[in-house]
Amino acid sequence: MTTSFHPTATAAAAISALVFATGAPAHAQEQAAPTKPMTSRDQAQIYRHSIPTGWETEIYVTDAQGAERAQMLLDLYEILQTAPTIENVQPFLRPDYIQHSSMLPNGAPPLAMLFSTSVSQFPVKIDVYRIAIVGNFGMAHVNFRNLDNEDPEDLGIAAVDMYLWDENGLLAEHWDTLQEVPLYSANTNTEFLRLFEGAE
Repeated sequence: MTTSFHPTATAAAAISALVFATGAPAHAQEQAAPTKPMTSRDQAQIYRHSIPTGWETEIYVTDAQGAERAQMLLDLYEILQTAPTIENVQPFLRPDYIQHSSMLPNGAPPLAMLFSTSVSQFPVKIDVYRIAIVGNFGMAHVNFRNLDNEDPEDLGIAAVDMYLWDENGLLAEHWDTLQEVPLYSANTNTEFLRLFEGAE
């Protein structure tokens, strides 16, 4: 048995409206290019970013050694933003310190020189929002501000620095991922603060 379909006047009107709305018949729509996935730029970025104030560095460690290493990173960041000489930076790093950041060669001198160039010209500030240490591996979530400008409203560069310690407690290896903090966001959560209160 063959069944044929005969649209009613209402169905025909609906099909006609669909064709009019899309500008093409239904069979032509099937051949059209697929819709691109939505990107963050397509979303409503209406909230202006601002730098958080009144926060405290969150430290996540499992033992006394982790606490010492977290303090070591805090001390290193303090030196990098105030007195980043080679002599001040070298005690934190192995002589053969391995650098994975594409911005720097290996060793302490390039790291010191990068920050000393900025500190000599600009009011560099490194905001350390959280540090987590597990064994010989650790990470820090930071914001590098005023590396190349004097703007008090500089939003900075959001970074996750990852480190590996050697058997003597020196930094042996470093990776990072960097993101310039954009002027606007699709949410009001900021790049840095932890808002969920259920995890301590």
